[in-house]
Amino acid sequence: FFRKWWALVQLGYDYWSESAETIEYRGEKVLPDFERFRKDVTILAGFSKPVVNVRGELRLEAESIAFGNMTEERFEALYSATINVLLHKVLAGSGVTEERLRAMADSVMEFT
Repeated sequence: FFRKWWALVQLGYDYWSESAETIEYRGEKVLPDFERFRKDVTILAGFSKPVVNVRGELRLEAESIAFGNMTEERFEALYSATINVLLHKVLAGSGVTEERLRAMADSVMEFT
C-alpha cells in the first residue's frame, strides 16, 4: 500500500511540477521539490503534527509515513485523503476524476 501511495503522490507531483510557477530567491530559480510536495500533500491530507520553530512560529510537520509508524488502516485513510487533496488542490480543473486517478496510480504500480 505504501508503494501505491507513493505512485499516487508522484503522479500529482509530475502534474504540479509541470505547471508550477517558477520563482526566484536571491537571484536563483527555485525549482519544484518532490520531498516538499510529498510533505505538503501529507499535511493537507490532515496527517501532521504542530511544532514551534526557533522564532516561536507554529508550523505543521508531516507525519512519518514509514511502514512501522502507521497501521494499515491509518495508511488507507492517508491514501483516501491524499486522493481528495490531489483532486481539489493539484488537479482541480484538469478533468481527472477520482476513478481515473486511482486507475492511473494502479497503472504506475504495474510498471514498478
